[in-house]
Amino acid sequence: MRNTRTRSIVLSLMTLLFLFGIGLFVFRYITNASSWAFSPVNKHFSREQLVKAGDIVDCNNVLLAHSENGKRKYNDDENTRRALLHTVGDNTSHIPSSVQTLYHDELYGYNFILGVNSPEVLGKSKNIKITLDSEVCKVALNALGSHKGAVCVYNYKTGEIVCMVSTPTYDPYHPEVVEKDSSEKYEGAYINRVLNSSYTPGSVFKIITSASGLAYLDDMENKTYSCHQTELVNNKKITCLGSHGDINLKNAMMRSCNIYFADLAIELGNEQMTNTANSMGFNRSFQIDRVKTKKSFYNVDKADDYNLGWSGIGQYNDLLNPMHSVILMGAVANSGEACTPHFIKDIYLDKPSSNARYRTLGSKEKLLPKNTADILKGIMRYNVTANYGDSMFPHLNVCAKTGTAEVGEDKEPHGWMIGFSSNDDTPLAFCVIVENSGYGSKTAGPIAEKVLNYAAKRLK
Repeated sequence: MRNTRTRSIVLSLMTLLFLFGIGLFVFRYITNASSWAFSPVNKHFSREQLVKAGDIVDCNNVLLAHSENGKRKYNDDENTRRALLHTVGDNTSHIPSSVQTLYHDELYGYNFILGVNSPEVLGKSKNIKITLDSEVCKVALNALGSHKGAVCVYNYKTGEIVCMVSTPTYDPYHPEVVEKDSSEKYEGAYINRVLNSSYTPGSVFKIITSASGLAYLDDMENKTYSCHQTELVNNKKITCLGSHGDINLKNAMMRSCNIYFADLAIELGNEQMTNTANSMGFNRSFQIDRVKTKKSFYNVDKADDYNLGWSGIGQYNDLLNPMHSVILMGAVANSGEACTPHFIKDIYLDKPSSNARYRTLGSKEKLLPKNTADILKGIMRYNVTANYGDSMFPHLNVCAKTGTAEVGEDKEPHGWMIGFSSNDDTPLAFCVIVENSGYGSKTAGPIAEKVLNYAAKRLK
């Protein structure tokens, strides 16, 4: 009797495990079937043989990718192909954040039951219109030149990404160049640096440190610290490029005084600096259509005052994602509310919708108190009028901050410039990051100047 009971229990457990396995397989098949079908290891499927893949067009209906005579074809202009590579994709799945990878079901008419070879009536391929302006993207690519880096511009009122360019890039007709070149020329070529990378922010992080001071300290706008170019903290040096004497917040930002923001971070302390960074989107991802951005990083849990001071300057272990920086600029411009960016404008069968816009997210998120955002807006505007010069961005009333991020290993620092036009008719926020290029004002600044001015002209 005991043996019979034992066998019954074992058989019941085996049956339950079998049913659980079947259920798990069915669940995974339902959720992952299309990914399995389109996987590059699936030798039964070739994008080159797909006759019916849908078109991809930019915001002005410029054709970026289409299928013709059983082949996938791209825009006739090589610069356009290279500038839009990380958004459009190529014939491989090497660029995970591209439209052709993320939206393969829609583009190739995938049907859950019959797969990619279903009759058109059951699985008709769709076309995709993106928010990017290919002409602005070409200007950004040419401005970056041979540098590695990223440029992003987005409309902080609508959330539409106007420009998203990442370098190094390559011609989608010749993806083999990445594998053939053993130098560092194509290092990270498959990565969309706007969405999927993070960098030491340098002085652009002083915006976050300022926001923390405005949130926690009284009369922050008039608060002064004394800068004498070098300051000892825990018997180690924090240095500044100038000796500014007693200086307030507005002028410290304009002169990018390291001592001021180090002292401010130390006075605020680890907890308050962390609270502000987290509330402004650090240590989490943002959902951009079907892509999650790489997290920006701020963690001073184990930092002493010396390292806390450097964190307030944008060094220590700080990291900033370029798309996150653009979202932050949108929040400052929008009195604290950031409009979620997106690059998919419409998904359609025959022609774009006349008044509907496809997008997975279009919400707004509060990242800053209104008063804090408005004060930062005025300070960043002063940066331009008193330092960079309004001649960089004529008639755009730009608010901006540059940054020079030390990266160690005897490498040149990264150059940053982030900001936005405060004009209602040109609501554009931007970010430029140029790797190992030197001072942000000298490297990222001229690129931002070219791209933003051109994007504003295209918008009007």
